[in-house]
Amino acid sequence: MSTFVDPRHRSCGCDRAAQAGQPRTTTTDRIPMRPHKPVALLCASAAVAIGATVLIPSAAFAHGFVGDDSGNPTHTLTARAALKANGDMGGAQWEPQSLEAPKGFPASGPADGHLASAGHEQWSALDEQREDRWQKNVVEQGDVTVDWTFTAPHMTSQWRYFMTKEGWDPNDALDRDDLELIETVSHDGSAASNNPSHEITIPSDREGYHVIYAVWDVADTANAFYNVIDVDVQPADGETPEPGEDTEAPGLVPDAAVRAVSSTEAEITWGAGSDDRGVARYQVVQLGSTQDEFRVLEEHAATARSTRLTGLQPGALYSFGVRAVDAAGNIGVAHSILTVRMPEHLHDMGTTESTVALMWTAGDDTAGVRYEVFRDGERVGETGATNFVDVGLRAGSRHEYTVRAVNLDGIASAASNTHVATTKGDAGSEYPSWDAHGAYTKGDRVTHQGRTYEAVQSHQGHGDPNWITALSLWRPLG
Repeated sequence: MSTFVDPRHRSCGCDRAAQAGQPRTTTTDRIPMRPHKPVALLCASAAVAIGATVLIPSAAFAHGFVGDDSGNPTHTLTARAALKANGDMGGAQWEPQSLEAPKGFPASGPADGHLASAGHEQWSALDEQREDRWQKNVVEQGDVTVDWTFTAPHMTSQWRYFMTKEGWDPNDALDRDDLELIETVSHDGSAASNNPSHEITIPSDREGYHVIYAVWDVADTANAFYNVIDVDVQPADGETPEPGEDTEAPGLVPDAAVRAVSSTEAEITWGAGSDDRGVARYQVVQLGSTQDEFRVLEEHAATARSTRLTGLQPGALYSFGVRAVDAAGNIGVAHSILTVRMPEHLHDMGTTESTVALMWTAGDDTAGVRYEVFRDGERVGETGATNFVDVGLRAGSRHEYTVRAVNLDGIASAASNTHVATTKGDAGSEYPSWDAHGAYTKGDRVTHQGRTYEAVQSHQGHGDPNWITALSLWRPLG
């Protein structure tokens, strides 16, 4: 007689106690369940180990969820799938205990957009993400209790609790980038009790609607259990805002960017911010090493979309940000936008009749930075190195060069120093190329941009590129 194995639970260990002759805890022992079709279950590993040929039917194959048996929030948190006030959730409202998927979150586990359902299509209703869709557990900043109801006390390695970051979008699909780890509760790999209780801490910078993502890592299988918990975080002082009071901070300001105008100036631009009651103004800030370290540089009206910062230190690296403020004084979060250090000491390593070999010192050592080379104000090349050869030039021609650095985000530095280089005179010419800094005696002959000139009087050049066309100094011969 062949053995049927439910493919959804190949890695589970919940029937091992029964197979070993120990009392077996079932879902019906713990929680009154609404009737549903029995599903035969046998863990594949156990079937191989004992050579079982007969399956013991079970009314359920659930294992655990955050909350108590009532399915309503009381003194503890209750998961989205177990909160009866959420109404229709498809099959999930009858099966909150089985949100099981491969462990290793966030590197593996359920896919983004399917974190609440743990990737189970039959429970995909849990993945709906709107600010007004789910009932919230009202909690205060600080310590809060998380009680689990386990219907199968698996061998356990740890529990971890993630929470949405300040400024997350509650109307967008829930994904990894929305979450950060706030608590880890380790376990020794033994079977956990049927009702573990943990104390976790809600960060003081969280307020309003947030999601806690509880992950229970099983020790002796490749799986974990995932629970989404919707919470309404109140201030730590326990005071509930007055009805109608504006307590929601604006969201992230989109499209914030910085552009170097010169070595001492930068232009900051941004898009329109969003707030439930409207943005009142914007703050341009200089950020430190953390979000808590900042200095407000300027404030601008709600209609403003750009500003120019002056008095910057040449070659310095700055981190700026733009954040929105509403009429109630609630302040949004500013993402860092970095300036890029400009290249320095641009010079040439030699010229020929048709080339100029340029070299400079890297201003920014960030990985992936590239350099754009400009000749006479026009971009003529790009390189990842700190040198460049400009080719195809005319003999005896004079050119002005600058270089700027561009990082992976497309943010450009200010331009480097300007370097003037002149290619050598015509090949085979008996006269040297004109040097704007050179000393000349009446009757000297030079070449410049393909023409020959004779000095009208003796003089010392001082770098003025126009002297070669001054008839009082030079006479063109052809």
